[in-house]
Amino acid sequence: MTMPRLLLLGLWICGVTLASSHLAVLWRGGAPPAPAETPFLEGLDYEETSAISVPILANGIVQGYVVAQFVFTADAHTLRQVTVRPHAFINDEAIRAIYSNSKIDFAKLERVDIDALLKTVKANVNARFGGDLIKDVLVKDFNYIRKDQLRS
Repeated sequence: MTMPRLLLLGLWICGVTLASSHLAVLWRGGAPPAPAETPFLEGLDYEETSAISVPILANGIVQGYVVAQFVFTADAHTLRQVTVRPHAFINDEAIRAIYSNSKIDFAKLERVDIDALLKTVKANVNARFGGDLIKDVLVKDFNYIRKDQLRS
């Protein structure tokens, strides 16, 4: 008599397990998926350039150096497709903009129009690439070091 009871108990446990598994799958399958959060600025990569040092000349003499480093944002998909990395172009355009700007007189320290500098760098790099590759250029470091402050 114990053998049929044991067999019946085993079948009952298997039936309850199958029924609960089936109900759990139906219950989770009917629930709508939770909306995925889209992060702000999804699809943009932030890349750092190497630091640059630009000599500042006045009266034919090096007065000091501007040391700068930039961060730029670009569409991740487009950035993976370009064969030439834009880092060197950003540094080149920044050096050109700082070196050729005769309005900046670091001997008489005044505020530098960083926004104009960054817009110029962004516009020139995008023009060189022939599209809208660079979304934004940001300043990571921007310092002026006088020549007399340098170590020998």
